[in-house]
Amino acid sequence: MLGRRLWTLAALVVGAFASVPVWAQADPPQRVVSLNLCADQLLILLAEGDTLRSVTFLSAQPDQSYVADRVAHIPVNHGEAEEILAMDPDLVVAGRFAARPAVTMLQRFDIPVLDLPIPASFDEIRAHIAILSDRLGVASRGAAMVVDMNKRLAAVAVPDGPMPRALVLGARGFTSGQGTLIHEVLASAGLQNVAGELGITGFGRVDLEEIVDANPEVIILNQPAFGAPSLAREVLAHPALRHFDGQLIHMNPALWTCGGPYTVQAVELLAEAIR
Repeated sequence: MLGRRLWTLAALVVGAFASVPVWAQADPPQRVVSLNLCADQLLILLAEGDTLRSVTFLSAQPDQSYVADRVAHIPVNHGEAEEILAMDPDLVVAGRFAARPAVTMLQRFDIPVLDLPIPASFDEIRAHIAILSDRLGVASRGAAMVVDMNKRLAAVAVPDGPMPRALVLGARGFTSGQGTLIHEVLASAGLQNVAGELGITGFGRVDLEEIVDANPEVIILNQPAFGAPSLAREVLAHPALRHFDGQLIHMNPALWTCGGPYTVQAVELLAEAIR
């Protein structure tokens, strides 16, 4: 089984590299700009010196960014082509959905753009780390990051017996089902995702009646314990859930909104909380 998993990971990484443009094998870039919050975080963890010239304004928001305390010295951008062109980047890292008009314009000016999809698994996080660290010329740093991530995941103690049933609840009943990183985080922590039981694939919503009928043993609020009030928390004040006697856990969205090596911390926190 381990051999099969390693082969699958190797195939994934090779496939990811196969999709990288030819220029990815050129000299490491010296002026890198990020147009995506998820790319912001990986680049801050991987880039050396002053290579990273700009990140998105979202990277400084602690409720969304794991590296909010590390970006004060880096200029921010708002995804506009004009401001990016003025920086004269030799690599722009973008997401598949954010700032697409800017990406189109940058490509017209022959600015190299690397698009990274939102990771939906730890394997995809590993692949993204490998791609970016290789492109930045810091492959050894990326490899060490993956090794550390693997060790920490392997060290997570999952209790024996039936997996507690958990529901992740965000604002307006937003939740994450099968095929998402959050789904894999729950499984890695020894939890069964109630959203998957409800047939939700990807991202979806659950209403109050579904929550009551599902009767989860654990509700995970996708917000910090001392964060701003949210509709997710207000749902628990409803008479139907006011006497919820299961376990309530707060999760900092920055740990799993964008997948990275730090997402292992979400697994560790959940596994520890349900012991």
